Amino acid sequence: MDAREREKLVAILGADDAAAVERFLGEGCALCVLVETADQAEEDWPAWGRAAAVLQRWLEAAGRSADAQRKLGYIHCTVEAQKAVPTALRPDLAAAVARMLKDHGFAE
Repeated sequence: MDAREREKLVAILGADDAAAVERFLGEGCALCVLVETADQAEEDWPAWGRAAAVLQRWLEAAGRSADAQRKLGYIHCTVEAQKAVPTALRPDLAAAVARMLKDHGFAE
């Protein structure tokens, strides 16, 4: 990730979440991958960024890892599960991911 992309990520998500997103996505353009994935799901990329940070920190705390595609898939599944909840009652995506991790964990 170049300096300009990192600055934008930090400006939107904050330094801690931006660092977690970089670890979440690994090498390359973390911001590009995040924006493309969120766009495909018709979601706001900062919401995906915060959700990615929650998932990455959870995995690290549990001493686990997964590839970026697997982690992005987990967030996508959370988005799909939230569609059954009325919009007015839906938590933000980061809170929904935290709840999914609490209730279901992260399967290998």
